[in-house]
Amino acid sequence: MQLTTLADKAMLVKLTTRRANLSTRDMMAEEYLQSELGDTAFVVNKKLFRDPSNPINRLLAKASEIYTYHKTHTLPYIDKGPRLLPNEQYFDYTQNMRGLMAEVDAYMNLVMPQYDTYVQLDVQSRLLADTGKAKPSRYVAPCASDYPTADEFQTRIGHDLRFTPLPQASHFLFDISDEDKQAFEASMNDVAVRARVEVIKKMMEPLKHLVEKLNKPIGTDGAIFRDSAIQNVIEGVEMAKRLNVGGDTDVADMARIIGDAVTLFADNKEVLRESPIVREQAAKKLDYIAQQMGALYGAA
Repeated sequence: MQLTTLADKAMLVKLTTRRANLSTRDMMAEEYLQSELGDTAFVVNKKLFRDPSNPINRLLAKASEIYTYHKTHTLPYIDKGPRLLPNEQYFDYTQNMRGLMAEVDAYMNLVMPQYDTYVQLDVQSRLLADTGKAKPSRYVAPCASDYPTADEFQTRIGHDLRFTPLPQASHFLFDISDEDKQAFEASMNDVAVRARVEVIKKMMEPLKHLVEKLNKPIGTDGAIFRDSAIQNVIEGVEMAKRLNVGGDTDVADMARIIGDAVTLFADNKEVLRESPIVREQAAKKLDYIAQQMGALYGAA
């Protein structure tokens, strides 16, 4: 893949996530364990808002969906900061990301007026959980003062997006040495290779999981599979098509082959669960495709 091709077809997007600190030190449990273990460096933290049904915890779960979507619909770059986004996916990506952010903001506005009540509910649920134990825990349940205030919590929750173009050698405003130019081009070529590997993984990983399930005979341990096992392969193929930023024809061909093969079974999942012959044939066919991909792309 040429550097200019990559720079012309993709951009960088950085998601900055702000999260409230929802853990606090448990000094009593810490002192006990330090004494028992003879290690004064031992630190014990207790997590706040552990109850999944608490609206604050649901808010945090919705906020996590933003990062999940971002990670799924972009590709790795040089470091852990910005990620690679194909130009063609910009509008879909921004529309969906901002939609998820708007959902979090709306839910935030809904629950924050009752934040102190939800704190009390979390405290009570922890006390009740410990009360029912035959042997009380040495961990002390948190009290309301351990939690951030409503204002502190709200100001620490948020997401920001920043888009920047991919760097090119022409961006340098002064001449650099040939050695530095080569190092720069090598690093950008590495970006292209890593992006390609990530695209292939999006197809390979769910395909391997499905093959593993199909290779287990009906009635044996682990042979049962969920509908999502097939759906995940289809979604992986569609994602690979969207993120094939370099227009790699081999990747496109493999996506088509996998898609055609899995689509045959998408509407007849029960046959794979009930017919040993069909299941064996499907497993062999998909396993052959997976092996072909492995031969072409190695560790990917």
